[in-house]
Amino acid sequence: MTKISDAVKVIVDNNLIYSMAISSGLCNYTKIAENIKDKVDAMTGKQVKFNTIVKVLANMKTKKPEYIDDLSILKKSSLTIEYEYSIIFFDDIKKIPENAVLVMKESNYYVCIANQNENKSKIALIKIILPKESSFTPGLTLLITDYLMTYGIKFTNIYRLDTEIWIIIDNSNAGKALYHLSTLLHES
Repeated sequence: MTKISDAVKVIVDNNLIYSMAISSGLCNYTKIAENIKDKVDAMTGKQVKFNTIVKVLANMKTKKPEYIDDLSILKKSSLTIEYEYSIIFFDDIKKIPENAVLVMKESNYYVCIANQNENKSKIALIKIILPKESSFTPGLTLLITDYLMTYGIKFTNIYRLDTEIWIIIDNSNAGKALYHLSTLLHES
């Protein structure tokens, strides 16, 4: 039978975000415990108390992480947010507004993100502006995606555009995402 501490260690060691959160001190042990409890139960073959997982996580010490370069790149990044965006669908490329910031071709139509300057807009655009040396660093978008998902933050889409990461998110989640991203970028 697998020990609880061994099960938690295996799960954390095999998840970049969990490892990063614990070793950098940006850890929400409760949220991680919620996310891994089912796996710990399956690996140990018994129902493990939630508080036990939290305690194991809090006592974990990790070796120097592999992703330290990714974190240094993120520390050099800037973060902005713009509101009043909408996702709009068009069947003709000529109908796309000039203020569209992103256009994607789907099967038989175009999807664009445009600033509508209207109160009915429900989408925000969070931009992480990365330093120039990041253009050849893979995995940053995945890191951001996993980080937001760890905190239960839902977003519409995430895009990597050379040295920028764009997160399309509902206005109701934008503040929470901005808070956690700011913590990741500036306090890690």
